[in-house]
Amino acid sequence: MPFYCKNSFQTLDHIGKLFQSNERAFYSRFGDGDVRIMMGQRQKLHDFSEDLQRELIDSFRIDDPGYTKGLAVNYPVEKGMVRGIFAPFRINDELEKFLVSSFELSGEKVFESAVFLHYLAVFSPNLAINFLNELIRPKKKLFIGSVPKMQIETLIGKVDYYIYTPPQNSYYSIDVWWPSVLACIDHVEMVIPATGMATRVINKRLWNLNINVQSFDIGSLVDTVALLPTRKWIRLAGHRAKKVLLNQPENTSAQALHYLLREIKLRCYSAIKSI
Repeated sequence: MPFYCKNSFQTLDHIGKLFQSNERAFYSRFGDGDVRIMMGQRQKLHDFSEDLQRELIDSFRIDDPGYTKGLAVNYPVEKGMVRGIFAPFRINDELEKFLVSSFELSGEKVFESAVFLHYLAVFSPNLAINFLNELIRPKKKLFIGSVPKMQIETLIGKVDYYIYTPPQNSYYSIDVWWPSVLACIDHVEMVIPATGMATRVINKRLWNLNINVQSFDIGSLVDTVALLPTRKWIRLAGHRAKKVLLNQPENTSAQALHYLLREIKLRCYSAIKSI
């Protein structure tokens, strides 16, 4: 294997130490969609353009210990992972081949897990809660995305600055909302971008400003807050991830029954896919 990725627990440990001890720390998640755009293809929630392709490639090429990259290619299958719930993509080999040929990656190159917090929220929620409580929720922060402010605060805690971006193709309006990012960036400790492909562009641009700020690419975990079934893992296991949210009322009898039925469905699905 020309390169590989850490498992969720290894990434939890590394990212935790990095963000605990550095005022300037970045975590960017490169999924199959990012790689497809870099390959010159369209992605589900983002149309292709040469500008987006160029900025994603620039973001992926940043090589610094403070700029960590999660990659959804060549990552290990962990307990509970099945097709549709964090298991590697069927096109893994195709994505690997492109990355090796385009970026000259070697067997010594190691990436972080791109799904570590999602995985923990579903399978080890207490670890996810500890991570959020220690490194995300206490920070003075900026959120960039389309999830309403009150909803996202149940996941990441108080949002001091909020910038709305379109839920799809947000990169193509970046000239409209990027000045708002620059206007408040000196007033926060952390940025939580959750706006698709543009998230990796945000991190690249912030990194190049050379300022002391943290940025954590939180990904589709935000969609569990807004009850948006944008990913298969959310449709199948999103009910588990709600355990990490703040200020959740106790389930009614009907909600408890709904949870139980979803859990039965999840376990049946996982058992079938594991055969």
